[in-house]
Amino acid sequence: MFTLFGCSNEETPKQGINTMTTFDLVDFFSGNTRGSGFVQDRSGEIIRTFEVITVGDFNNDAGTLKETFSWNDGEVENRTWTLKRISENEWSGTAPDVIGTATGTINNDKLRWSYTLTLKVGGKNINLKFDDQMWMSETGVMVNHAKFSKFGVHLGDVVVSFQK
Repeated sequence: MFTLFGCSNEETPKQGINTMTTFDLVDFFSGNTRGSGFVQDRSGEIIRTFEVITVGDFNNDAGTLKETFSWNDGEVENRTWTLKRISENEWSGTAPDVIGTATGTINNDKLRWSYTLTLKVGGKNINLKFDDQMWMSETGVMVNHAKFSKFGVHLGDVVVSFQK
């Protein structure tokens, strides 16, 4: 999950790269994680960088994930997700700036989220669709790649890596 996290795609995520590792959302996001990343436009130019700290508090199949993004231009952005396990491999999530409910599916080492996020750009609110994919490595590093779009047009990507 991410703040500037393409085209939402409802297909089931394909098997991840490392089938020996399982993405455990509760285990990874419980407590504190740190990440760093960047946003790039559709031409591949990096337009912003950031550091992110998350604090997760889970009770079995539900919990909250608080995100604090510190952007290279000095902006600080906060988001609190409320997450709920729907089935063994499916999650839902809500946040104040998410339209409706985010849906997530886990397949081995991969978690894929789809949602629409409202962002303030140039003083105006715009809704962007996110196709957010996270991969868990054997070393415990989680890599997140999110494509974002509007009206089906790919506008850019967000890439971030997280560590406990």
